[in-house]
Amino acid sequence: MTLSAHIRADDLLALDALQRALGDRVVSDTATREYYANDVFWQPGIPPLAVVLPESVKEAAEAVRLTTDAGLSVVPRGGGMSYSKGYLPDRVDSVVVDTRKLNRILEVNTDDRYITVEAGCTWEKLNEALDGTGLRTGYWGPLSGVNATVGGALSQNSAFFGSALNGVVADCVIGVTVILADGRVVTTGSGGRVGAKPFTRYGGPDLTGMFLGDNGAFGLKVAATFKLWPRPRETGFLSFGFPTMNAMAAAQVDMARTRLVAEGFGIDRSKAEHSASVNRISDGLKTLGNVAAGGKTLVKGIKDAVGIAVAGTGFLKAHNFTLHVVTEADSPTELDSALSRLVEIGKRYGTEIENTVPKVMRSKPFGPVRGMLGLNGERWVPIHGVFPLSDAQKVVNSNEAYFASKKAFMQEHGIVYSVMSMTVGNEFFLEPAFYWLDEITPLHAKSVGQDTVKPWLSRPANPASRNAVIELRRGCQELYAGLGGASWQVARDYPFETILTPQTWSLTKDIKKALDPRGLMNPGSLGLAR
Repeated sequence: MTLSAHIRADDLLALDALQRALGDRVVSDTATREYYANDVFWQPGIPPLAVVLPESVKEAAEAVRLTTDAGLSVVPRGGGMSYSKGYLPDRVDSVVVDTRKLNRILEVNTDDRYITVEAGCTWEKLNEALDGTGLRTGYWGPLSGVNATVGGALSQNSAFFGSALNGVVADCVIGVTVILADGRVVTTGSGGRVGAKPFTRYGGPDLTGMFLGDNGAFGLKVAATFKLWPRPRETGFLSFGFPTMNAMAAAQVDMARTRLVAEGFGIDRSKAEHSASVNRISDGLKTLGNVAAGGKTLVKGIKDAVGIAVAGTGFLKAHNFTLHVVTEADSPTELDSALSRLVEIGKRYGTEIENTVPKVMRSKPFGPVRGMLGLNGERWVPIHGVFPLSDAQKVVNSNEAYFASKKAFMQEHGIVYSVMSMTVGNEFFLEPAFYWLDEITPLHAKSVGQDTVKPWLSRPANPASRNAVIELRRGCQELYAGLGGASWQVARDYPFETILTPQTWSLTKDIKKALDPRGLMNPGSLGLAR
């Protein structure tokens, strides 16, 4: 065991107690500790004292209790896909609790329409558990669902598949099981009642909501229950090209108000050129089998796949902005009606184009997380804001003005800017992203794959450009807050105290103090220090 010399003797005693209680579930070698000091964007951070990988709720509760009894901090971690410091220790006397081995499907109840899973369960595994049931959660995962966990999504809020219609993950959860800072295991919703099934979220104060979007500041999530709905029988795909972001945003808002879109996203030409996730569409051999399997018939699937392989992504670059939409229905007649309505809206503002992008996204929704690096291994990080639908035009104009003012600054630092937009329920979501040349960290290599990153491993660190990205992201955060926007993934990255009224911030602190009086549960998250 090699630890930094500045770690206190008392901390080492606490680590010994953890190892005696949990054995090989506790890892404290230098390489592991340094790995857990990075997220997708922020590095290098502070290595934790140790990492615990519990395999049961009992072990997780014991880890939390022993850690806080010793006065050490607990830092919850899920699939590691975050870029907002949510799972990064802010002090050396921290123990990261990695929940990925808490990944069991606890109950699939098709009669009462709910599913309960452990928090380390990935979205890919959750969806596989529902195969053959004809049911699905309303929101059913992010693009990174092969790695991203249920607990991480609930802690940071998450949106993509199913979100245009059903909102974020928090809109679909019934209850959670949480370990508090003192080691108590608490279940919210009706699952926390004596002799009751976890079938409803309500029946008194909504305690579930307290732990959603908290980034682990209020407790360590170890399980969750979600509502289930019938899976639609029919799926349709549409894509459109637009000359301006304003035109695309207007189409998105009008489509959102029809409630006919299951999920959809708009991107600019820069995103089409630099995003590895978008450009994987042109990898015909890999795509062929996925799309063929997803066709209504084998013949139709093969025809679709051949068309995709031939089309590639070149057609995207013929338009300044492109929008990609999925709609669902229970019958062919309903689907045709929905498609007709959406086409009418899309053509009002733009041009209908090849619909290969949404087809490929749906053919294998949880593919490799290649998109966390650019097409040629550029580092990538986004920033986002969420706004009322009616503010979309104002937000787009302000965003474009901001980046026009930063054009020379970005060119100086070799930063490429792209933008994505979505509608999520009745909200307009805007997500600029940045690409630049920088070192490839072990987190990127492990997530994307050693073979993929091999050509770029010799790239040196580029702190100057990375700091420039930090400045741009902070400017976006301030801009969006000034426009009345909100952000989901607050963690230690987005402003929180400064955008709340004093009374609301005071309530937040009171809740933290009641649940975690010593401030040992993910201190610094939400701006709540010890």
